[in-house]
Amino acid sequence: MRKYIGGVFAFLYSCMIFANAGVSVSAGQLGDVNADESINAVDAAAILVHAADTGAGNGGTLSETAQEFADVNEDGSVNAMDAAYVLVYSALTGAGEKTTFELLTAEQADALYLGVVNYGNINKADALNFKYRFEIDGEEQIFTIENGEPDEQGNYAFEIQNLLKENYHFVISYTKNHKILEVQETEPFLPSYTPPIQGTAGLHTVKNFLTIAMEPVGTTLYMYGGGWNWQDEGSAWSTRTIGVNPDWVRFWQEQDANYTYRDKYGNSAYKDPENSYYPYGEYNEYYYTGLDCSGYVGWALYNTIHDENGLEGYVGKSTQMAKRLADYGWGSWSKTISTNANSDDRMKAGDIMSMSGHVWISLGTCADGSVVIAHSTPSDSVNGQPGGGVQIGAVGYSETCEAYQLASSYMYKYFPEWCKRYRPSLKGTGYLSVSASDAGRFRWNTSDPLTDPEGVQDMTPEQVLKLIFNEN
Repeated sequence: MRKYIGGVFAFLYSCMIFANAGVSVSAGQLGDVNADESINAVDAAAILVHAADTGAGNGGTLSETAQEFADVNEDGSVNAMDAAYVLVYSALTGAGEKTTFELLTAEQADALYLGVVNYGNINKADALNFKYRFEIDGEEQIFTIENGEPDEQGNYAFEIQNLLKENYHFVISYTKNHKILEVQETEPFLPSYTPPIQGTAGLHTVKNFLTIAMEPVGTTLYMYGGGWNWQDEGSAWSTRTIGVNPDWVRFWQEQDANYTYRDKYGNSAYKDPENSYYPYGEYNEYYYTGLDCSGYVGWALYNTIHDENGLEGYVGKSTQMAKRLADYGWGSWSKTISTNANSDDRMKAGDIMSMSGHVWISLGTCADGSVVIAHSTPSDSVNGQPGGGVQIGAVGYSETCEAYQLASSYMYKYFPEWCKRYRPSLKGTGYLSVSASDAGRFRWNTSDPLTDPEGVQDMTPEQVLKLIFNEN
């Protein structure tokens, strides 16, 4: 472990600043350089001048006594950090607030994150009080995390928690009472992955949207809450990032046909919250490992609309997603769905369908009324375990339908490793249900933000798949 003071690990939260241990600053004690029994801006200015002169090699400008008082953080050097502490104290005093603030130890260590204490039995509502397990030098240690300040609505950003991933390595900065102030990922194993086809981030066409939607297929597992942020309120950083996230690929590589996102065999008799990936208690530790349905569609939208990381995302409740996109002014929303391949009300390529509790992307309607789709969905593995994930599938009456034959052929051809664990998925016509009040189909208006120069919306699924997989 290494003691760390300053730089990016210097924090000011509310009325507390973190530095060395065991020092409480108050008037008439440390920092009173001009001995007027008040820590004020004059003292801070004197410390800044001294620090600047020392840094420039000009020697000190304070008496030995003044230097002793000025070394607020007791690191043996009068520097800008001391001045910062004095300025904060002066500001607090001037504002009529508390007249002391504590300086706490900030240690730095290489650590392996092991997860939230008592995962599976804790509740999301108690997130502010969670405790966290880390391994340091082969020993497990328990920490709390500085949650920061809430916004005007009382919501916390949980910035540190949104960076943590189980069994990943981090450099952590923490106080002597084991409160983590900052983390920095140092995980050495992050796999590379090149999808069979790749779209172009920020290219606003229907074809590009569907091409991008193919990128995570066959290598991203289903995770309930996957793609949502740690607090389950919106887009995770992974769904506001360009490209297939290496964490999804790593998790795929770590699992096999025995992976289950919930209970073994989908049977609650095998319920095992502590060892499950399912968010019992509504808190999901594993949101970063894969994608759920809305996480997948939100990621595809982001990678189509944007070409840079970290902007506002599009992950939201699945049942309302199609209507929400129409409310953006991006296209139309309809509750009229037809299986007639010649009807304008059929599912066209690029349409987004929100049903009750699920959202998916259409690749078009076949002549027999079946629909080829792309979505992230739980599906049983060859071992009978509910896992699944991002895949090309079909909506139809049986495996003889055109959509299933197309979906199956492309999954086996381009994603053979996936098909060793999962058979292509077939969903019933309930996938076209709009019974929920907010359910319905979204269709791009092909003027803004997307255009359709290739005429993809009017193509058959077979034509669409050949086009986006560059088979023409």
